[in-house]
Amino acid sequence: MKKFICLITVIALISPIIAIPSRAFADTNYMRVITEDTPFYKNATDALPLFILPYTYYVNVLSSDENFHHVEIIGDGIAALDGYVPKGALFDDGLNVSSPYVFITLTTADTAVLYQDQNLTHSIQYIFPERQMQYYGSYKSGQETLYFVCYNNRLGYVKESTVYPFSVNNHPNELTFIEKNEPPVPEEIPLETEEPEDYFSIKVIILVCLIFAGLLALFVALKQKPKKSVAISYYDENDYE
Repeated sequence: MKKFICLITVIALISPIIAIPSRAFADTNYMRVITEDTPFYKNATDALPLFILPYTYYVNVLSSDENFHHVEIIGDGIAALDGYVPKGALFDDGLNVSSPYVFITLTTADTAVLYQDQNLTHSIQYIFPERQMQYYGSYKSGQETLYFVCYNNRLGYVKESTVYPFSVNNHPNELTFIEKNEPPVPEEIPLETEEPEDYFSIKVIILVCLIFAGLLALFVALKQKPKKSVAISYYDENDYE
């Protein structure tokens, strides 16, 4: 009886651990960014997006309404961030997804300012050279390209000119959302054997010569008259005595 009670107690203690999955195994609904101008909004009612999502990467869709997906950005080494993406701007490719969101560490090349807004009117703090920050996306403000980053747990914008150059490679998953235009299979047309022009001319000349020779032979044959036999009487004096 005691063993049975101990077994029940152990199961009761272990069950919550088994029943509650870790974040790594939680249900996810990944959808893919398929354009280079997919906006990410802080609120569904905002007029301006926070930034543009990296092309070919994924977001986790938490819920959807008539106009927007409520999504979450998650990835290895990057703090989660939730926001809104217009409905229809994402694609469900059905592929297995690992490292769904891009992880890039930006480094300041010069003293930079971390701004609160896209208009660069409210500064948060200065960032000295060779400081690192997490990259979330980009935003074009007039002629200036801004990067939306996280530095010391503070979100904001830095100018492209104040960080070292970098590039964002496509996600390694196949780009199944791009239609493949396969070239049409050319029809096999039987090749006609063409005789060389010189060879054809020679055949014509030979044929003309044969026809001419035949006509000439016929003409000669018709021109010749048959020879008449001449009766010659031969008298032999011995015939009559």
